[in-house]
Amino acid sequence: MVTQKVLSPDAVLKGYWRNNDRFADLFNQIFFNGEEIILPEDLSDAATDEADMLLADKTVIAVSRLRDLLKHYGPDVVLALFNIENQMSIHYAMPVRTMQNDALDYTRQCKMIEQEHRRRNELGAGAEFLSGMTSDDRILPVLSLIIYYGEEPWHGPENLWDIMDIPEVIKPFINDYHIHVFQVRDGSRYSFRNQDNKDFFMLISEFYNQEGRFTISEFSEKHPDMTIYWETAAAVGAATGTTKLIKYALKNEGKRLNMCTALQGLIDEGVSQGLSQGLSQGRKEGRDETIIKTVRMLRKMNLSPYTISTNLKDSFQLSDDEIQKYFAEIK
Repeated sequence: MVTQKVLSPDAVLKGYWRNNDRFADLFNQIFFNGEEIILPEDLSDAATDEADMLLADKTVIAVSRLRDLLKHYGPDVVLALFNIENQMSIHYAMPVRTMQNDALDYTRQCKMIEQEHRRRNELGAGAEFLSGMTSDDRILPVLSLIIYYGEEPWHGPENLWDIMDIPEVIKPFINDYHIHVFQVRDGSRYSFRNQDNKDFFMLISEFYNQEGRFTISEFSEKHPDMTIYWETAAAVGAATGTTKLIKYALKNEGKRLNMCTALQGLIDEGVSQGLSQGLSQGRKEGRDETIIKTVRMLRKMNLSPYTISTNLKDSFQLSDDEIQKYFAEIK
């Protein structure tokens, strides 16, 4: 018995960005105006789990967090930690959440330094013994990027002050914490060098067009021979919530996919399912109700009016005027 591999959208996106070439290209575009500051060969995977024990009101609290993706950066020695957090929806406490995650990274580094000092019995009395560190010890900076995949523009907070009402008299003394949010819907503004990233963000912009619909006929005219790597197709499916595209990509693991063929196949499958469901639900209620049920099913699949009209003509032998009448009835 063959078991089909099933991956969650989050796992697909983690897998996509784990590739060092894509990761470096993304960070160079977002933080360094496209200049190749971060080189793929200077990146390596780091542990993504953070945990610590905190003391609050004489109670020990365990705090843990699993990062989406964390990489060491440095050509010879590690110079920094780069982190990606995949965010599918707006999070109104994102500055606090990011601050906590970054703090856990810093805390873990301090603990590792302390453990090594104590193992070697290197700490002096007083401040060194108390803190577990010497004045010469240094920890690595953490740079976190939140990738937001939602179609709705990000209107959540981007720094700690955004979720505070701070009296002016104390504002100069309250530390702020800024976060870096990258909206995937804005990816077309950047000049990515990595071909997978170029394909990924171009397809995202096609999915999130002005009308919020993806039209295969228009796409085919603009990109008749476009092929993309299977992992990129899966990432596009994960980012846009198109589960069928993820499954299609996984079935073709290791291959380059013709996007027009792939998307037309997915639409045809969706139309077939929509027609089947509409006919099934409306069959007992007469022809008019059957057609109305079918139109509703097809619209739920975000198909273009042209695709819906074509399939209604084939299935019910309707004229253009009759189709427009049904469209008007269910607005």
